[in-house]
Amino acid sequence: MTRLTAGNIGRNDPCPCGSGKKYKKCCGQNNAADRVNEEIDQALRGILQDFFENHPRPSQQKELLTWKNKTEDLLVPLHGEDKAASVIGDLFFFSERADIWNEFIQGQLERADRRQQKQLLAGWLNPLFIAGEITAIENYQATVRDIRTGIQHTALVNEAFPAVADSIALGFFVRDIRYGDNFIMPLNSVVIAEKPTQDALDQLQRLGDRPTAAQPDLIAVYQLFGNDSRAAGQASSDVLKAAETLEWALIDADVKSDDLMETFFHFLEHEAGVPEAAVAGGIQFGINQRLLPLAWTPEETAERFAENPDAVLRFAESLQQFYDWTMAGHEKEAVYAFEVGTDPKTDEYRNWQLLMHLKDLSISNENALQRQIDYYRDVPYEPKTEAEQAQKTAYETYQTETETERIEQAETVRRLDPDNPDGLLFAAEQETDPAKRQQLLKQAVTEAQGDFEPEMDVAWLYVTNRPYLRALFLLGLHHWENGETADAFNGFYEVLQLNPGDHQGVRYPAISSLLALGRVEDAESLIDHYDETHTDNAFYAWFRWLIERKKGFFSAAAQEAYRTAVDKNPYVEKYVKNRLEAAPYPKSAAVTPRSPEEAKLIWTLLSPAM
Repeated sequence: MTRLTAGNIGRNDPCPCGSGKKYKKCCGQNNAADRVNEEIDQALRGILQDFFENHPRPSQQKELLTWKNKTEDLLVPLHGEDKAASVIGDLFFFSERADIWNEFIQGQLERADRRQQKQLLAGWLNPLFIAGEITAIENYQATVRDIRTGIQHTALVNEAFPAVADSIALGFFVRDIRYGDNFIMPLNSVVIAEKPTQDALDQLQRLGDRPTAAQPDLIAVYQLFGNDSRAAGQASSDVLKAAETLEWALIDADVKSDDLMETFFHFLEHEAGVPEAAVAGGIQFGINQRLLPLAWTPEETAERFAENPDAVLRFAESLQQFYDWTMAGHEKEAVYAFEVGTDPKTDEYRNWQLLMHLKDLSISNENALQRQIDYYRDVPYEPKTEAEQAQKTAYETYQTETETERIEQAETVRRLDPDNPDGLLFAAEQETDPAKRQQLLKQAVTEAQGDFEPEMDVAWLYVTNRPYLRALFLLGLHHWENGETADAFNGFYEVLQLNPGDHQGVRYPAISSLLALGRVEDAESLIDHYDETHTDNAFYAWFRWLIERKKGFFSAAAQEAYRTAVDKNPYVEKYVKNRLEAAPYPKSAAVTPRSPEEAKLIWTLLSPAM
């Protein structure tokens, strides 16, 4: 079939489309419009070609090179060299130095002779940066919703704009009034992200919500939608270095904040560079947000880091805004912490009350037992004797918040039952004379032993066994703190034999005692017994360093063990180097890994053997 063209059809001939109208009144009109549009397209393409062939001008080359050096490390790993080069050029001419583009277009406007071309070029001033979601494609027209503003645009789908439904398009656009008021066309390079993550979309929205800028950090936007050639966690070397510097600043100040480190790192990930005052500003933000227990003023913080106070405050404010946006509506993840100390664990009081409820009941089978447990699980127990009241008061004493309350309630325990093991332990902790204290501890061991059930498969699981294990542990610690390391280890070893699962953490002062006695091989054996899988436990890492140090002070093994230990908890290093005074073994504490609190406890365990 021969395809008719405008050259085959007369203007007054019937239109071949079958409308019944003359060609000049029907498709002939569209054909004429198509020719005009084609002519305008050629003119516009010529204008763009003219711009890129003649820019940068010699006077602009140095500035463009500086911009390229500043940005290429941030974009090339994510978009490849060719695409990144186009993006960097677009960012420079259409955003960073948009005045160059606007001056060029203004000149073209003055030379244009067609009214429609002038109208089109007027829409090319001040290009729009759009990070848009392609919500629909129909008849080669894409609906583009600007994620930041919510405004919907329409763009023709072609080689210059190869849109895909449900993808994200990034680039600089100008208005194209030939097709409608909401039509846009890309100026140069467009990045299409076909499968964006929800996290990237959320971060884009947060970047766009910044009240301090008319548009988000465009480098950060392009980073969000890179091709993932740089894996997560592989941030720029400058960001990694700044994060490391901040962490060491926190270590020097003996403070820690995972929230601060995470906020600082993710904020810088989306910035074009790392400001000089970033570390000082990060710490000031942490102080302002009460993430750090420091009382430095902005001036003091700036002075400590030799930074400009205004720059410190500016960065702290930016970080605060980022923190507010990213944390809004987000629940904080639970922080892993482990209980240490000689006081009862948090579940012991509840388990004791449950046992008191059940001990006199007649229970026929396991199902009946479970029903009774479910019923009494959260029912407070009312003591029936003074001895029971003394034990209940003892558990409540362990939960008091102040030392004064602890002392007052401990006296009540002693008054109700002078032989209560926990009452004797309270009396021992208040006794300043070492001999009298040891006597009270031994008396507590004797009284508690009467209720100990040695035939239990796991001694710790039977709640009335715990006062005996607690008293033995405290007696061992008394010897340990008074330099009687042989007696201390014998006491610790007895506890470990009775309760091999070591729910109290007795193994740590036991290892400390062996090292203080010079029994290095026995210490290694005990560590290996409890650390079969070689976990990231910082306690074991520092013990292993001390073992290697005792084997050979200047050995390569000791140096390697030291590096490993510092990596597990760097806060310990200052204690080792400065031989700081060790704190007493805690009564009760919740310790997080790689924290100052963990470091203090590690040093408490290391110092007797140093």
